[in-house]
Amino acid sequence: MRIRIPRALRERLRRNRTARSWDLPGARAPERRSGWIIGLLQIPLRPLLLALTRPHWEGAENIPAHGPIIVCGNHLSPLDALAYGHLLHSSGAAPRFLAKEPILRIPVLGHILRSTGQIPVLRGSSRSADALAAARAALARGELLLIFPEGTYTRDPELWPMQGRLGAARLALATGAPLLPVACWGTRLLWPVGSPIPHPGPGRRVQMRVGEPMTVAPRPGEDARAAEERITAELMAAIAELLGTLRADTPPDVLHDPRSDAHRPEIGQPVPGYRAWKQTP
Repeated sequence: MRIRIPRALRERLRRNRTARSWDLPGARAPERRSGWIIGLLQIPLRPLLLALTRPHWEGAENIPAHGPIIVCGNHLSPLDALAYGHLLHSSGAAPRFLAKEPILRIPVLGHILRSTGQIPVLRGSSRSADALAAARAALARGELLLIFPEGTYTRDPELWPMQGRLGAARLALATGAPLLPVACWGTRLLWPVGSPIPHPGPGRRVQMRVGEPMTVAPRPGEDARAAEERITAELMAAIAELLGTLRADTPPDVLHDPRSDAHRPEIGQPVPGYRAWKQTP
């Protein structure tokens, strides 16, 4: 049975940051609700993430309370999904992830992900278009979609974002949903690629910076492919600029192109020339 909440009380709850953060009944718009499974999981996970990551967030006010949007972030570590989820849920928005299909086959975890509306991506399959169709449907419902445009952990030796895949731009052009660039720093140090567990320690924390929404459209005379490539380049440049602010460093003029790489850090292989970044607490 659905509990009916008076409109005045709903509006008061939606203005209350704590109520919105925990998705108390009536505190979020329907398209931002997380559901009871995620709500229960947050009870043990949030204190754990606060203790493990000591998060510092900037620009969270740019996350909209209503309407479709595609959140796009850099990808460094197995911890990223939890870090981005923590930021978004605490800001009053339940994300829908595009997750690699093998993850959704993991017992228990896969069932939870599917039952909470996460979208499987089947690469190299005739069904790969199904993910885009499901993503378009989620955006049509006004939901918030989270995508890692690189498609895998960065292979850049200095851990800058790589050149992105075209899926996020394609979705934005097809649906009119804005792109929201976000940068994350610190997760690789806390949970190195290839490690089965996090490596907490003094001074290790997660920093995130949310940029401003990007409304995109083709330019006059620009074909679809050219528009997707241009928008993807602009998106990744925006993410790199946000990351540069977090790192107090200047991103490269040309982002790393992963298509010619022989090394594959996403499966635990070391990156030639990688230097362990020390992060200021």
